[in-house]
Amino acid sequence: MLPPFRLARPSTLDEALEALGEDQVAYCGGTELLLAMRAGLTRPEALVDVKRLPELSGIAVDGGHLVIGARETHMDVAANPFVLRHLPMLVSVVRNVGNARVRAQGSVGGNLCFAEPKSDLGTALIAFQATVTLASPRGRRELTVEDFIVGPYYAEKEPDELLVDVRIPIPAKGTRATYLKYQTMERPTVGIALVDDPDSGQSRLAIGAVGETSMAWNFTSMKDIDSTAISNEIDPTPDLAGSERYKRHITKVYVDRAINNLAKVG
Repeated sequence: MLPPFRLARPSTLDEALEALGEDQVAYCGGTELLLAMRAGLTRPEALVDVKRLPELSGIAVDGGHLVIGARETHMDVAANPFVLRHLPMLVSVVRNVGNARVRAQGSVGGNLCFAEPKSDLGTALIAFQATVTLASPRGRRELTVEDFIVGPYYAEKEPDELLVDVRIPIPAKGTRATYLKYQTMERPTVGIALVDDPDSGQSRLAIGAVGETSMAWNFTSMKDIDSTAISNEIDPTPDLAGSERYKRHITKVYVDRAINNLAKVG
């Protein structure tokens, strides 16, 4: 059973920011938050329903960025024509997040704020060097997703801040991207996101799920990626999905597969 709580339903962003606090937390999809409440891991005094806030909705192109409102669901992202056109790899990621209920109900902002160590979305966004916009009564600030997700279930967000949107640089023409994951349980054992722009000579690799946070590397070429060295650099967390040694092995295998996938595209 859920513990008792008060429900606030602001209709504007300013009202929502006034309602947020240490024991008053934002609520959108609730796929992770409500489970944590049922398990007794968190007991907020109030939930602040942000589903109706227009500032958190919509997916649009703004200059050289694709902007995704924080309340958009994984299913919304997967079906959006701008995402399909500019970020097909992200479409493949959100189409395979969790289960059908999570994809239909879970929000992009909620996924990032919960900072689940095995998040497919977080790893993919780190590979794309995406940023988040945070609003508070003091104003707005931007952080890279890599800096925002600082630890397991811990995001760099003050209690009175609200994640408004995610901004993803639109990849240059000719950029190739792939996301691969190995999964034997409900969540992935390893997730590999690789983005390569051969024209600019930039390759970015992000690895998630194996440890407490995702890790990322920049290379001048995919040829510079040494899967053995990468598997030695990661910090795996042994759990029911596998030992440290096993996770290093799986990581090496899937880094090589990601490289081979993009090599075939090229």
